[in-house]
Amino acid sequence: IPTNAGIVPRALRQIFSHLANTTTEYSVKCTFLELYNEEITDLLSDDGDEKSAESSGVGDDLRGKRSHRLMEDGRGGVSVEGLTEVTVKNVQDALRLAKTGSGRRKKAATLCNKHSSRSHSVFSIA
Repeated sequence: IPTNAGIVPRALRQIFSHLANTTTEYSVKCTFLELYNEEITDLLSDDGDEKSAESSGVGDDLRGKRSHRLMEDGRGGVSVEGLTEVTVKNVQDALRLAKTGSGRRKKAATLCNKHSSRSHSVFSIA
């Protein structure tokens, strides 16, 4: 991981370094979601039968993405129904997921940026 890496690669390195020094069994899972136009999309899902989006001016990358519901978990928190959880074994696995999910985000040109992301995203590590 380069010294100028962002927060996610640094956090992953620290998590897996700590886990490597423990004798406890563990499992690390990642999810990646996008919030765009008040809809939540699972960026790690390969589900091909999800609902199609109508032409939105953002591009064909909107097709085949299903919106997910935000649910209260009963403990004062929230969760997203049906998000894909992927078990990762090391930093490289997790970074590969982050790169895959980032490539699936919605993008459109703006006056300032030719490849601007038009959404917010959350990469979770549990």
